[in-house]
Amino acid sequence: MPQHTVTPSLLRNYTALVVQNNPDILHRFNIRWPLWLFNTPLHVKYQTASEVYTFILTDTATQTEAFGIFHLFIQQQAGISPSQASFGSFEIAERISHSEFAEWLTGIEGFAKELGINSLRIKHYPTGYNPSRSTFVRRGLLRRGFELTQSMENQFIPVTQINFDEGLHASERRRLRKCLRAGFRFEEWLNPPAHEVYTFIQHNRQLLGYSLSFSFEQLQMWLTVFSQHFRVFCVKDGEILASLSVTVRVGESVLYNFCPADNLTYRRFSPAVLLNKGLYGECQQKGISLLDLGISVNEAGELKPSLKRFKENLGAKNCDKYVFYKTLL
Repeated sequence: MPQHTVTPSLLRNYTALVVQNNPDILHRFNIRWPLWLFNTPLHVKYQTASEVYTFILTDTATQTEAFGIFHLFIQQQAGISPSQASFGSFEIAERISHSEFAEWLTGIEGFAKELGINSLRIKHYPTGYNPSRSTFVRRGLLRRGFELTQSMENQFIPVTQINFDEGLHASERRRLRKCLRAGFRFEEWLNPPAHEVYTFIQHNRQLLGYSLSFSFEQLQMWLTVFSQHFRVFCVKDGEILASLSVTVRVGESVLYNFCPADNLTYRRFSPAVLLNKGLYGECQQKGISLLDLGISVNEAGELKPSLKRFKENLGAKNCDKYVFYKTLL
């Protein structure tokens, strides 16, 4: 992406910067919280779009500290966040007030209109990741006239010192014991060949009548460029794969069970229970406080009650995942 100059504008208490096609600009700023993976400069650069604008809310005096960041991708006169990721949206420091956020939003909308952008679509992270900041962003966007066009239930398991088994429904405990009696084992698949992982997932999805939301090339890129964040864990019967999941370390506190898939010949064992037990243990070892199981939908994007019930039987709680939209006149 070609790099362009910084466009500053003064707000009452801060300076709002806009940078075109240069997300690496964020490395110049002190950010006092760890960004979600999908908002990091490297990940933004790998999301396909004709243009991306990085908005930064910084102190006026030194312009060395960032108190808010937002990436806006341009696709055919529409502004979206993210372009190719589970979410984008705003990351904002606790010290920013509602009025300051509103002022920043006004400037972003005005800038977008000058570019000829006719709409904004923002996909927010699951509210369970950071409930207070999610409420803050939701309120700010709705007050600025954004519509909440989608609100889906997202399941997650809070990770504590309590044993995973204690949160299981009796039916899932029985399935877990069945897997363990059969000698199945949980392990990380180190340096997994991308084609083997993709073929396994693709075969599973085809048998279930689902399509894949990503290409082989994307998976290969994730496992190489972001190998510290995208990792594959599996359940094996001897050397046979019974179940696997591509997981994403979305942030310091969150592990996302992004793409689970089973060998359907092992369906009567429900190896996904053992897989999630292993992921829960991985979270405990790494100090991760939330295991994200994602939304529960069918191929048409509609709620799939049986999948939601299965996750709840694993001990999952519900939170919301929002999509906001606004037409710019």
